Amino acid sequence: MKEKVISCWGYPLALSRCNFINTEWGTIVYSQCGDFLGKYETESAAYEEVKALIEERARNGGLIGYVE
Repeated sequence: MKEKVISCWGYPLALSRCNFINTEWGTIVYSQCGDFLGKYETESAAYEEVKALIEERARNGGLIGYVE
């Protein structure tokens, strides 16, 4: 399966390039360019939500452009 890569102001955004930081309060996620992507209760929830965010923005042609 090919991972979807999204360009974030010229920087590719992909799940494999996101920083997942586990704390006692949950999982915090940052993109590789330092943008805050959210705080989630578990790492698996963070993974699924960020994956959905990437796919939604790719479908909707939002501010983050789709690159395949």
